[in-house]
Amino acid sequence: MRTLWLLLLFIYEARSHAVSTPNFVLLMADDLGIGDPGCYGNKTLRTPNIDRLARGGVKLTQHLAASPLCTPSRAAFMTGRYPIRSGMASRSQVGVFIFSASSGGLPHSEITFAKLLKSQGYSTALIGKWHLGTSCHNRTDLCHHPLSHGFDYFHGLPMTNLRDCKPGEGSVFTRALRLLVFVPLQAIAITLLTLAVLMCLGFVQVPLCVFFCLFFLAALVLGALLCFLHHFRPLNCFLMRNRDITQQPMSYDNLTQRLTADAAQFIQRLVSPPA
Repeated sequence: MRTLWLLLLFIYEARSHAVSTPNFVLLMADDLGIGDPGCYGNKTLRTPNIDRLARGGVKLTQHLAASPLCTPSRAAFMTGRYPIRSGMASRSQVGVFIFSASSGGLPHSEITFAKLLKSQGYSTALIGKWHLGTSCHNRTDLCHHPLSHGFDYFHGLPMTNLRDCKPGEGSVFTRALRLLVFVPLQAIAITLLTLAVLMCLGFVQVPLCVFFCLFFLAALVLGALLCFLHHFRPLNCFLMRNRDITQQPMSYDNLTQRLTADAAQFIQRLVSPPA
């Protein structure tokens, strides 16, 4: 069952109660089609809370998404600009941030909703999935972290929600691994077999060091594959609270409930500040 929400953007008023200004809760969902919620005609999935919000608000029926991918669509959502204008529309096949060690992210020059509201006295928080970059030069600078883009509080996934992050759910790298690992291994195996047959037939004399080098190359490729698969989850699937890693690798057990509870607590802290 796919995850229908990965980003909750909570923005709450922090100014004096004497000033009447609205509070905002913005929700963004990954992989959600217009036909998925009940308010748009779905009869198989129950979405009573979303349906209730739709009945009391405005339902959009004519609109376009800025991008079908996580990272560029989030850049557009945060800034109200096409992702290509902020450099967040990749020309590569991947098009999104996958590795936590990747440099780059949403430029500081971009004006996010959080920056605008914070300039008007609001307290801001992002609960859920960020996926707009983390660091520039090293893992500690966190120059593209949500706290660098107008948010006072962050709790969630700095990267993305891949199947590889959940044990037993498969991998999104299957096709790439087939091209980068299995094809070279097959080529090495065919080369070894061909040389062995030619030697047995007496057509060529191949030094043993050639076989050793080919076996070593095969072991190197296979070792790189096993290392990648073993370390991907702990290195890229983790939770952060502000700038601190709180769970690595992250557990999906009650993750939605944990993040929702934290979002509610953030709002409650501002409604009833300590005396």
